[in-house]
Amino acid sequence: MSSRSDIAKPQGRLTALDGLRGIAALFVVFHHFCGAFIPQFVPGLTDHTSWLVDTPLGLLVNGPFSVYIFFVLSGFVVARAASKSSDPFYVNIPLRYLRLTLPATASVIMAWGLLKLLPTAATRLNELRPSPLLSLHSQQQIPDIFHALYDGLVGMYVTGGSLFNGVLWTMQIEAVGSMAIYILYSVKSSKTRKVVMMMIGLGTLLLPQYLCFVLGALMMEQWSVGKLKYGFPLAALFAGILLGFPGAGFEQRLHIPYIKHSHGALLIGDTGSLIAPLAAALILYAVLNLEPLERMLSSRIPRYLGRVSFPLYLVHSPLLTVIASVYVWVRPASSLFLLPLFAAYLGCSLVLASAGEAWIDKPVLDGISWTRKKLRSWRSSKNELKTA
Repeated sequence: MSSRSDIAKPQGRLTALDGLRGIAALFVVFHHFCGAFIPQFVPGLTDHTSWLVDTPLGLLVNGPFSVYIFFVLSGFVVARAASKSSDPFYVNIPLRYLRLTLPATASVIMAWGLLKLLPTAATRLNELRPSPLLSLHSQQQIPDIFHALYDGLVGMYVTGGSLFNGVLWTMQIEAVGSMAIYILYSVKSSKTRKVVMMMIGLGTLLLPQYLCFVLGALMMEQWSVGKLKYGFPLAALFAGILLGFPGAGFEQRLHIPYIKHSHGALLIGDTGSLIAPLAAALILYAVLNLEPLERMLSSRIPRYLGRVSFPLYLVHSPLLTVIASVYVWVRPASSLFLLPLFAAYLGCSLVLASAGEAWIDKPVLDGISWTRKKLRSWRSSKNELKTA
């Protein structure tokens, strides 16, 4: 049996994973802008899907697949943190709740404020540029701020979504997946953990979002002992992209009968299938083993995107309310107006994300680090008194 202390883990932050997370967050931003203004670039929103989304370029706007990359990354990163942590799971779980909840609640308050200020933005934009995504956000009476606080602190975990910030559907999955990993790592034996992970993996075959966490954690276990470096990472990268770029309805649009009529778990482009988690895991495997790709994702811009990825994910959707109002106010005669509009949207999203990282995300992380140190010091003092 191998204990956690026996595992020789590579030390230091894996900046390439930050870069991968940042790029994935950027693709989610692309996805939601296109969903609001150019639905033909978002598979599943319209019957008149652009042919470009059925090429590898579709990866740029495939927000659902980017979220699967987030989940696989979370499985890997949380498992790595848990394997190195001396804190018990009943400490790690509340701190994980705070790490996720405080920034998310701040984004809910922001979204609530924008909806109060611009309550008809999505409805009016939908009249000018009809989109199924906008019709899902028909705005009625906006609840008071106490509903928004509840939504961010509790509601998004209970319901698996948010009335104010649509991207928060991922938070329930993120919380359950990461907290389960912390509980699992209370088991000291690496061999036992792997067996339990594989059993959980079999149990999550019908829940592909949670399978992502299992795959990420299993990859961390293999990577930590140097067993993930074998194989063909370049082939894995291409396979991950080719399996990951298709969006909803891909097999029907390309008339692929043997996929179309196969078991639902194997449908390419279906967010409920096993293909997306496997594709996301293949991309993570490639990032961990391809030095040129690792260097590229560790460069300045991807690293910056990684640093602001969580606040960028949280703020970009509420900001669409403002962008929708700008479009309704200008009422441009040409669709070319969408180019400067998107540039303004992306720029504002990055500015807000940078502010959120500096004023909310970093203070939250610093506060959690300070709390960990205080709790460790308290436990250490308590143990000393017991042995005295």
